[in-house]
Amino acid sequence: MHIGRQYKITDFLAWTRWESSWILSWSLLVTIILQVTNWHFLTVPSSILALVGSALAITLAFKNQQCYARFNEGLMLAGQVSATSMVLANRLMSMVGRLDAATPGLGLKEIFYRHFAWLTALRFYLREGRSWENTFDPGNVSFLASTPSPESHSALADELKTYLSDAEVQKVMTHQGDKEGLIIRWQYESIRDLHTQNLISEYIFTVITAGLDDLVRLQGALKRVKNYPYPRNYYSIAVIVVKIFVLIVPFGLYPDARELGEPAGIGDWTAWLNVPFSVVVGWIFISMEKVGENSSNPFEGNANDVPISSIMRRIEMEMRIMIDGKTDLKPIEAKDSILF
Repeated sequence: MHIGRQYKITDFLAWTRWESSWILSWSLLVTIILQVTNWHFLTVPSSILALVGSALAITLAFKNQQCYARFNEGLMLAGQVSATSMVLANRLMSMVGRLDAATPGLGLKEIFYRHFAWLTALRFYLREGRSWENTFDPGNVSFLASTPSPESHSALADELKTYLSDAEVQKVMTHQGDKEGLIIRWQYESIRDLHTQNLISEYIFTVITAGLDDLVRLQGALKRVKNYPYPRNYYSIAVIVVKIFVLIVPFGLYPDARELGEPAGIGDWTAWLNVPFSVVVGWIFISMEKVGENSSNPFEGNANDVPISSIMRRIEMEMRIMIDGKTDLKPIEAKDSILF
């Protein structure tokens, strides 16, 4: 997530440099052909250009609104994971208390650390690549090379060793189902064992497992956003219309560029303004489409994603302070105004 005031224009130009180069080359080629051949019958009436542009603007407005909704949902769900984790931790501390100090084998600290393992497994799952995501886009590849996400240069097994025993890590890594699902299942079993040993009452058992139920629901909601993309039919029609529009823009703006200089008899010279005009118009629509698409997958690990790494680090820090009284962990800091 970008947490600065705004992106610089140079950031956008660098991000869209491949598309800008393509638009520039096409506009220059069209202008040369029209200038050399004088085949002005190839130009497109301004009414056609306006009609296609209007349809494209409506399509992009709809798409970008829906893509932002997906991002906003991902952010709200991540925030709910934070709030629910704090609720669960406070319930454990207030209802179970420090009984683990007086009752060997209670394992309250083990429950907390297993929650950290669940957070870790969940964020690694959310950072996994999907075929429809944009991490392989040329503009994003160069960005990720210089500003990688924490999960891209770490391994799940190595991080889980901080929270689980070697045997548990082995079970998680060889588990055929959802790894985070297995860890939270262990949490249910731990609370059940406390109840079975009569260390907690039926009421406390119900209240704590209700917190785990909320985490399971949030886990499922996060996975839904991760595993199901913005509908490909809407995405495809937006991309197709953008490409059609960018292709016809030089043919539509060429007569206007010539007309600027005709009163002064320099129409052949002003006709070359068709190139920068077409580049600017095409770049605007291309950029709008890219902004929407790069907001539609809120966990892929790009600059515009939900900062799940930072959110889950803060959850762990707060819970460590609860159980240990202190923590050596530091918040994840933004790099070049990008927070993961």
